[in-house]
Amino acid sequence: GYQRRVHGIPDVYESTDFDFSGAMAFDKSQNYKTKSMLVLPMKNKDDDLVGVIQLINKQENSQTIDFTQEDELLIKAMASLATMIIENNQLVIDLEALLYGLIDSVNKALSEKSLYTQKHNDNVATLTNIIANGINNNKTIYGDVEYSDVEMEEIRLSAMLHDIGKVTTPVHIMDKATKLETIYDRLHTIKLRFYVTR
Repeated sequence: GYQRRVHGIPDVYESTDFDFSGAMAFDKSQNYKTKSMLVLPMKNKDDDLVGVIQLINKQENSQTIDFTQEDELLIKAMASLATMIIENNQLVIDLEALLYGLIDSVNKALSEKSLYTQKHNDNVATLTNIIANGINNNKTIYGDVEYSDVEMEEIRLSAMLHDIGKVTTPVHIMDKATKLETIYDRLHTIKLRFYVTR
């Protein structure tokens, strides 16, 4: 596999091309006999090695026989498919890591933007998870509700992103002390109007 080409070995005990001491040690410990072997690399579109497929002891009529060229062609096709699946799975993992990294960056930015919102999103996500788990475990009022693992993750992400709009919200609005506070305290303006209309 490390040579990045297919290797068909009729009998590992008679082969001098490779070191099969590991296979032989396994045979001895497990009372097994490795004979024929087919090894092929799993390479992606960039010709990078992502894995190795190793087949041992092809059977026919309860007899161990050599792997054929047809076997190689079939396993090559299966290896290509398996490599594509591995690559796609890795892509999903990388995209998830990117998403969580983005969410973490947004939450950190919000925490640094306002002292009043530090850890707020993390706390909301934690409490939301507790509530969702409580609903899952409740067999009375919410007996017909059962969140799956995927739905639980969606709920957690929603909780973490619920304040994303605050990224563009001015600090003087985020840190307002009252509902009527703007750049200056409009309560004084309202009190003045009442005073003038007397």
